[in-house]
Amino acid sequence: MVYSGSHLYFGDLNTLKSFKNILQSFTSLIAVISISYFFASRFKVSQVVSIFLAITTYITILLFEKHSLPNQIIHMPYGFNANILIMPILSTYLLKVFYPIFTLNITKNDGNYHIYSLFNYTFVFFVAYFATIGLNLAIDYFVYNFLVNFNPLQNDLPDIVTLAIRNFMVDVLWFLGIHGEHTINGIFGKEILFKQMYENLTYGEFNRIFVLLGGAGVGLGLLISLILYAKEKTIKTIVKISIPFSIFNINSLLIYAVVVFNRFIIIPFLLLPLFNLIVASVALSLFDVSFTNYYVIWTTPTFIDSYLKTDGDLFVVYLQLYILFFDVLIYTYFIKKFLASQSAYQHVEVLEQNLNITTELNSEKNIKSYIAQKDIIEANIKVEEIISNLNEKNLFVYYQPKINIKQNKCDKFEALLRYKTNGELIGPVFLDTLEKAGLAHIIDYWVCSRVKDDLIKWKEKNFFPNISINLHPDTLKSKNIMNEIMNILKYENIDFEIVERSFLYKSAEENLLEIKKNGFGISIDDFGTGYSSLETIVKHDIDELKLDKSLIDTFNTNKGYKVCKYTSQLCHDLHYNVVAEGIETKEQLEIAKKINIDLVQGYYFSRAISFDEVLNFKQKFES
Repeated sequence: MVYSGSHLYFGDLNTLKSFKNILQSFTSLIAVISISYFFASRFKVSQVVSIFLAITTYITILLFEKHSLPNQIIHMPYGFNANILIMPILSTYLLKVFYPIFTLNITKNDGNYHIYSLFNYTFVFFVAYFATIGLNLAIDYFVYNFLVNFNPLQNDLPDIVTLAIRNFMVDVLWFLGIHGEHTINGIFGKEILFKQMYENLTYGEFNRIFVLLGGAGVGLGLLISLILYAKEKTIKTIVKISIPFSIFNINSLLIYAVVVFNRFIIIPFLLLPLFNLIVASVALSLFDVSFTNYYVIWTTPTFIDSYLKTDGDLFVVYLQLYILFFDVLIYTYFIKKFLASQSAYQHVEVLEQNLNITTELNSEKNIKSYIAQKDIIEANIKVEEIISNLNEKNLFVYYQPKINIKQNKCDKFEALLRYKTNGELIGPVFLDTLEKAGLAHIIDYWVCSRVKDDLIKWKEKNFFPNISINLHPDTLKSKNIMNEIMNILKYENIDFEIVERSFLYKSAEENLLEIKKNGFGISIDDFGTGYSSLETIVKHDIDELKLDKSLIDTFNTNKGYKVCKYTSQLCHDLHYNVVAEGIETKEQLEIAKKINIDLVQGYYFSRAISFDEVLNFKQKFES
């Protein structure tokens, strides 16, 4: 540090400027990496390739800007610029679009899988790279020409209207993740901020003292609303960290953590500054307020800034407090909706709507909050993504035949859920996530509803199969949900398949009694794994026991054969039917017959088939 006259110099200014530029460039790259990583996770593409592609395209665009291409008008020498947001999103999305088009369709069993996969991504990388650069230049060209011919801040409008438009544009950019203030200043300038509104009060000072109140989007109102109502640990932590910054009108952290792309917050974030502007301008025009020539810097806290600017006029402080009160009140309504969207109850409502279920299942009080090992926000994003993708057009109930090998007939089927994605029909891979979110009962209810519809159609064809339906433990332990399900399937030939961990709940045992009273069958599923206990088949009134595939796979061993044989014998002594699931070979089928198994199911006879194939399968099998 060097002292010269009345000024202090912290070393060479050029060195400091270079250091500042390096720091800003590093911060920009961190933002590009973070955004590309996040969107790669959402788009389900390689995160490493996505990050490398985003960085490459971003740096390429910066190099173009240095050669005075039209889009340099958008590039800011400081803060966040549009390309930091556009490049990672656009490049990652194009990577997702192009990869299936140029895929080599190889499998992991291929000996050269990793080499082909690398080549595949390399080719797609360059396609996405050039497409991203081309689209970016095209977008910048049209934006540049639009801005040259139209500047919304340089029309013949009253200054107060110009300020309102400017604030709206700033907040729109912030909502998109771009530093709104810096960007608008760089594109349109900041002339309006230095114009005099009243004696000793510029529009810029008016904006900071009466309109923004804590930063873009009225940051102080947002902060107080979150302090009052945020319950989730992660959001509360963000709020605590944001408090000292928001006091000094720095709310970037709060914006990037809570506001950006948050559909619940967009309305107050964009419109509250307009509300504050109208209230403050009307109040100042009605009451005689004098302002001093004291210059209030932008980091001066709310209330202190007005007090200093008016030399202690408490009316202006009260005006700020009045405006802030309504800001908090309005923000509260939207913040509550946002926080509710993070709960399992909101997920239930959305999932029921997607699956066209009109019941009161979402009133169930035992829905547990979804707290995975990951961050709660990331977990909720995952659940919301799954829920938004689930609807009646991509969910199907298929039926796997249960063959009676003693009578050589097929009049029993197990209802299995299937999910259609990217043109492929797969198992319900989403169930584990929905189970943790406490939403499994919604899926069970939907399956039961579809089975009921199918049974009605089969009756019209004089076909009356027995259908077994899997029930999740959370479903079985709820009296309300089970009553709904039993009402749907009343008088139908239905067995409910139940895993043994369901018996951990007393309410589940009570519901089992109701199931039997209503004439439904009970089948113990996956016996031989997990909680398997002889107490289960002794204590409970069941109709059928299913030997898990893991036991069937031990048929050819001495121990496995004896366990299955004596389990089958015990069940028959107790008058239970025995089912072997996962029969895939003729050898397994012959052993199942030898140890007196009643029913078998598995790929040896058939995979799960659609509704239209069930009746044909029965007729062909028995012919």
